Amino acid sequence: MNISSAFSSGLAGYQSASNQLSVASDRVANAGLTNNNSVSEQSVSQGGSSAEVKPVSITEEVINMKVAELQAKASVNVISTADEMVGTLIDTSV
Repeated sequence: MNISSAFSSGLAGYQSASNQLSVASDRVANAGLTNNNSVSEQSVSQGGSSAEVKPVSITEEVINMKVAELQAKASVNVISTADEMVGTLIDTSV
């Protein structure tokens, strides 16, 4: 694996984690409470006339947020390692 692909992989992983966190937090924030453990999320179909109600599990979304956090941390570690490799190569070659 070369260094640029390590940076690319780290960045792609971080962006994916950020998107996953956004989706999970939006689902919880935009949902109406139905009981203690789950919420309902209303999504309007493209026609604009019919609404579909999908149950959203708060527990599942919190787990998704934690997974996104761990994925982001792992991606930051990949980026940091690639950065250290570049620094080491520069120090070695100079």
